[in-house]
Amino acid sequence: INKIMEYDWFQVNFLGCFLNLDFAIKKELNLRKYTLNEPPVTPRVLHHWYQVGIISDRRTNGKGWSKFSFTELVWIKVIIRLREFGLSLDKIKKAKEDLIKYAVKDTHSMFPLLDFYLLYARSYKHSVELRIFEDGHLLLGREAELKNARHHQKYAKDFITLSLNEVIKEVIRKVSARYLLDPREEVQ
Repeated sequence: INKIMEYDWFQVNFLGCFLNLDFAIKKELNLRKYTLNEPPVTPRVLHHWYQVGIISDRRTNGKGWSKFSFTELVWIKVIIRLREFGLSLDKIKKAKEDLIKYAVKDTHSMFPLLDFYLLYARSYKHSVELRIFEDGHLLLGREAELKNARHHQKYAKDFITLSLNEVIKEVIRKVSARYLLDPREEVQ
């Protein structure tokens, strides 16, 4: 029964509501207005990531300065973390494919699943995790969802777990995304 309730929660909240909403915060998350300020990501690395498809080059004719949305900055921070763990670009690309699978149903976002859990983590302060398996597949969700998904794991036994909450906090500190700040948290 618990598995059914968790699935119903996702069905109702993400598939039923979030994908069908057209609201300002969702647009704000996807507004390309930030520059990348990550020392390990040089222009050369960024260009390579464009070429292999782990981030999308949305510049006109692939030229000019890159601007990123808040959600894209979160994804780039996840890529940096996964590279620190030694995950190959091919496996990160597979993780991205799992992450963008709902993008065709949402015209406002490249990463609607990431947007949803990003807003959920900021609104409710519940732990949200990314699990990336040794073959590159990714699961994203609340702890309860991931615990229940473990029985149905078709991917692998070993995985890397990243706290989406912590990644979001790091990105907020770098770009001062005021619409995501919580007055109870100290921003440095």
